[in-house]
Amino acid sequence: MLFLAVTGALAVAVLVGAGVSIGQQRYRDSVNSLKSFVQTQYNEVTNVVNDRDKNWTCDANGNVVSNQTGDGEPRGTSNCVILGRFITVDETGTKLTSSNVIGYRHPNATTASSDIAELRTNYDLTLSPINPETTEISWGAQVVQPKTATPMPVSMLILRSPLSGSVMTFTQDGVQTNVTNMIVVANTTTAKDLCINAEQGSFVGKRLEVRIDAYATNQGAVQIPPESASICD
Repeated sequence: MLFLAVTGALAVAVLVGAGVSIGQQRYRDSVNSLKSFVQTQYNEVTNVVNDRDKNWTCDANGNVVSNQTGDGEPRGTSNCVILGRFITVDETGTKLTSSNVIGYRHPNATTASSDIAELRTNYDLTLSPINPETTEISWGAQVVQPKTATPMPVSMLILRSPLSGSVMTFTQDGVQTNVTNMIVVANTTTAKDLCINAEQGSFVGKRLEVRIDAYATNQGAVQIPPESASICD
């Protein structure tokens, strides 16, 4: 009986330890998957994929609209250009969406004095309805506000300036519906910390985060700071 009791206690300890290890690995996977998702958006800004065909066309307001007659402009010949990516974390902190940002330059517009002024003044910006991406943060994790378990919806706009070719990142709390309003200097100057929460007991130590550095221009600006540098707990 003593042998069975000791063996049973050891088995329970092994199972508990294995469960903690699996939970910790899943938690880190969810953090890494969010980092990878954001980094991929920068790749798609610099290596543009145009999914439009003749069944979609660009109107005078810069909107991409369905044209089922198939007699629209061939791909690459419309007055609209793909300027970047728009990414959101939804109100629950669990769902990620991303889509292309389409720009339509006003005819005869005068070149502006800065990248931001060019985008705000000379372009109408809309979101492409063609092949938007929707996914969820893996293993039931969610983006939360620092030091809380409150979900944190976030919007992120990555644009390639048509004036200089520079890549700019604008971040703002909440799910924004007007991308042009996000194009202000204040939305570029502060790092955005996406704290990752998971079920109690599924990880040990401090919560991790995905940080998008201020003035981010490429995927190298997307980091997972060490626990000692995290602001989440």
